[in-house]
Amino acid sequence: MTINAGRLFTAALLACLLASSGLSQAGPLIRLGSDDWCPFVCATDGKPPSGYLVELASMAMAQEGYRVEPVLMPLNRAITQTAHGDIEGVYAPPIDRRLHLSAPLAQSRACFYTRADDDWSFHSIGSLKTLVVGVIDDYGYDDGPMDAYIAENRRKPALIALAYGASAGTTNVQKLLGGRYRVMLEHTAVMAQLSKRLDVVGRIRQAGCLDHELPLTIGFATQDIRAETWIRALADGMHKMEASGDLKALQKRYKID
Repeated sequence: MTINAGRLFTAALLACLLASSGLSQAGPLIRLGSDDWCPFVCATDGKPPSGYLVELASMAMAQEGYRVEPVLMPLNRAITQTAHGDIEGVYAPPIDRRLHLSAPLAQSRACFYTRADDDWSFHSIGSLKTLVVGVIDDYGYDDGPMDAYIAENRRKPALIALAYGASAGTTNVQKLLGGRYRVMLEHTAVMAQLSKRLDVVGRIRQAGCLDHELPLTIGFATQDIRAETWIRALADGMHKMEASGDLKALQKRYKID
């Protein structure tokens, strides 16, 4: 066997091995992080995370040849790790100068909740200035007046009670029912899931909603030169899903408008 023939044989053998192992089919990997925020990002016992944003991002990016790996962690840690390059992106981040955000993948409205026997109602930001509101640290609620109010008062425990960690939503519900504060703020689809999972339906009432919905995006590090390419791939993949009907089917399955 000549040297050239030997090289060709070796190359062909390597190609066969790669094909049989599936490595030749594997596209670039994108790791996206966030915490349990069902139905958008859902923790499942012993299984990879699921949820509307998880499935949508995975399906859309697969259309463009990428693989997405969802990683569960607190949202603020996901933002920090994205900015530092430890992971590639984050699901549903708030506006943050460290992140380059995609076009919205969905919209979500946040509302105020009290115990069922309370008669308080939200009318404006001014109606919050005599009570403590339970919120989740680093979450976005409207990209507007409410987020500005939280940012302004986050160090004032007489106005804002911050919950932290991967189970912050559960913590807020428990503190509300335990009388630690009178009002909490949460996105409606998320509260519906929390109430059902914690078996507290009927013990909590909705007490008014914010005027503006929150755009739900994927955030990539502003300093990552690949961010623009990923954002374009995500948009192109979503357009293909919309054309095929896959996007509408996914929205229907998760009851997302």
